[in-house]
Amino acid sequence: MVASFAENTWWNYNLGFPVGGFWNEVFNSDVYDNWVNPWVAGNGTGVWANGAPMHGFATSASVVIPANGVVVFAKT
Repeated sequence: MVASFAENTWWNYNLGFPVGGFWNEVFNSDVYDNWVNPWVAGNGTGVWANGAPMHGFATSASVVIPANGVVVFAKT
């Protein structure tokens, strides 16, 4: 899980992940129920964690963090 209180979206933010492989984006606060946000910033279905070790974790991935938002990833 990652959260940002910044007023701007973070594009291509490198974030550490505990294990490599595909991680599903299971929650994105930029997606609203019963309302279509035409400018959704997110990671589609998920991200591949196959980058260098980072933030004390074994690997990393480039993610999109929406402005004033939260995204949650789960390992498949």
